[in-house]
Amino acid sequence: MCATYESDLHFDDLPFELVCEIFDYLPLGDVKTASSVCQRWNAIIFSEVYIHRFQLQLNLDYSLPVLKQMAQLLEASDREYYSVVLRANLGSPLTDARLRIVKLMIRLLASRSESLYFNMADFRIESCVSERLLRGRKLQVIDTRAKYIPLGMGLKESMLAAICEYAVELVDLVIAEMNINNPKALVPLSSLKHLKLLLISDYYPYVKPPEPPINLPGLENLSLIKVTDESCHYFRVDNLKRFFIHSTGTDAPRTMDFITQNITQVSRLCLHFTARSIQAEVIFGWLDRFPNLLALELAGVALPGDVLKQLSPANRLQKLIFVSCHLETLQLDGLLEKLAKLRLLCFDGCSLFHKQSGFHPVHYDDIEGLRQRLPHCRIMLDYD
Repeated sequence: MCATYESDLHFDDLPFELVCEIFDYLPLGDVKTASSVCQRWNAIIFSEVYIHRFQLQLNLDYSLPVLKQMAQLLEASDREYYSVVLRANLGSPLTDARLRIVKLMIRLLASRSESLYFNMADFRIESCVSERLLRGRKLQVIDTRAKYIPLGMGLKESMLAAICEYAVELVDLVIAEMNINNPKALVPLSSLKHLKLLLISDYYPYVKPPEPPINLPGLENLSLIKVTDESCHYFRVDNLKRFFIHSTGTDAPRTMDFITQNITQVSRLCLHFTARSIQAEVIFGWLDRFPNLLALELAGVALPGDVLKQLSPANRLQKLIFVSCHLETLQLDGLLEKLAKLRLLCFDGCSLFHKQSGFHPVHYDDIEGLRQRLPHCRIMLDYD
């Protein structure tokens, strides 16, 4: 009788190819879990050879019958992919068959995620882990013919519409590098009733709508980066807690006017500008329009010593954060009287003017006087 030893049957003795075949029976989520079991499994699962087993590449330039057959096969398959690359000549018409496959891939991607990242510049959609915004599954459309993209705008809007149709349970959505000014492009977002975080960059509508066309009643965090002031008017957000805007405008009163016509109930307001000529003192004069405001973040402006002169003493500010600002002095006029409730004051990446040598980064020695003047307020140079 032949003796059998446990060591002869160890899983680690199986060849690489056979281990890959075994892992193929696992759902994609379980494969990720298996990668943390031991170093060898991790090395196998994240090897270039194995990763390609979860990458799907499709050419959308095939004939109509072939595209229909591809769609039927994909719809009947339960195979999961971490990455889908759709190759297409974006100079060709966006046919129903091509759009059907794009929508199918978006549906499969969005159905398993509460967070999506959509980069419109390179037609890329990625799923994320909500807590850390780590990227997960990915869909990308690649132009197979140079950079000629006359139809790109239609595809962008179709992809966004598909997200809104198939990812109705989304909690977080990032739409990066839109580079469009179509005021109707974002209207389908109203279908995302569970959305709590929305970040949009490079959106340039120049027409103010009579009523906000995008209604997001559950949204708590809205960030508009590199946008026109008019973009504020496209969102009805009755329960918003944090609003961030990086405005391309140079007229502070106009920017604040646009914001306060539609967004006033926030407890945290972040205002980032690109022009140092912005009149910062005017901004403080508008803060009484925000009755619940507890934290203000102001970036990219010059701060004179009397910047607080228009701020109402009745304000409730507890946190004041200056980012990349140029200050004449740290001892702002009326600091004690106007900011009696302040508990945190931060100068993140700011510069202070010195008569002898001009502007220099604010150092810890510079804020020592403020710490003595405001003993109940935390003074910081960096804010996370």
